[in-house]
Amino acid sequence: MIACIFVCAVGMLDGNEGDRGVYASDSLEATLAAKAGEMDTRHVEEFLILSKTLNYTTAAQEAFIARPTLVEHIAELEGEIGCVLFSKCEGKLSLTPIGRRFVRTASLLLDRVECIVEEYRSLPDNFLSVRIASTNLPWLESYAYKACRALRERSPKKIVEIVSVAGPSSTVDALLDGSNDIVVSGFKSWRKDSSKAPFPDGISGFRLQGEPIMLLMTEGNPLFAKKNLQTVDLDGADIVLPPDIYRSYIRDGVAERFRERGAVITMRPLSFGDHFEYFAGDFSESFGVVPATLIPRFGIDRRAECRAFELEDLRISTEFYVLYRDDFLEDETASLFVEELKAMAK
Repeated sequence: MIACIFVCAVGMLDGNEGDRGVYASDSLEATLAAKAGEMDTRHVEEFLILSKTLNYTTAAQEAFIARPTLVEHIAELEGEIGCVLFSKCEGKLSLTPIGRRFVRTASLLLDRVECIVEEYRSLPDNFLSVRIASTNLPWLESYAYKACRALRERSPKKIVEIVSVAGPSSTVDALLDGSNDIVVSGFKSWRKDSSKAPFPDGISGFRLQGEPIMLLMTEGNPLFAKKNLQTVDLDGADIVLPPDIYRSYIRDGVAERFRERGAVITMRPLSFGDHFEYFAGDFSESFGVVPATLIPRFGIDRRAECRAFELEDLRISTEFYVLYRDDFLEDETASLFVEELKAMAK
């Protein structure tokens, strides 16, 4: 049994005008809405019993409480809503017009509470909150929400909540330390093992998509106006990278690829809060990187001060993988959600 009503009564009142009489029924609705968070559902249940029996002794027996306690509870209920629910004439108990109206309202309230309780009792085995780094959402957003809908259609009781975690936390470390439940990690397509994407122990995943990686510069860079750029044009340049992908660029030998084509570059991480902050920055004489997916998302193609470009002799592309801990799949809802994600990614 629930001790307190936590739903708003005003939305459950019907619009029957017949019982209003000289009573201010609109005032009752407002009072119920204000008191709904405090009202004891036991008192409402007892009221409904008494409304049927119209006898305190019989109603008290059915409610398994003492008669004086029932009298006290009804008085408290009437005090809470500011209305008289029962009247007595020649020793006979009867409902007032507002009391008759409240029978319908009380029944709806208890039905709603019962539905809420039933829903929440099932949640421990059917609810999943998935933490995804905000920097990962551009790749996962449509897949994740489509997977949520598909799972709900397949298993109506299953509920998946996507929680966006602020900051650049799209790393395997974020999985291992519990900061995120799902991350997107990239492997450069020139790696011989990029199609297999070697994962650390305890981590599994699947390919999401591949896409070109563009270099990015802002107005003021000496190369901004040059049409066709070769790798050697970037000799001595700095490429600033989001911290969550910096190590993957080191791991995948991006600097070595530049060196093979006559350019010595320095890659360094640049701390930032989110993608907006990174792409809104002035790279000055340095360069940034931007996956093709994010160019329209952040309006880079519509900003005159920005230029995204590819090198004529070095195409960079990344295979993106969805990663998660093996133990994440021990939860049935999580396992079903990942199944739907995989289906969406095919």
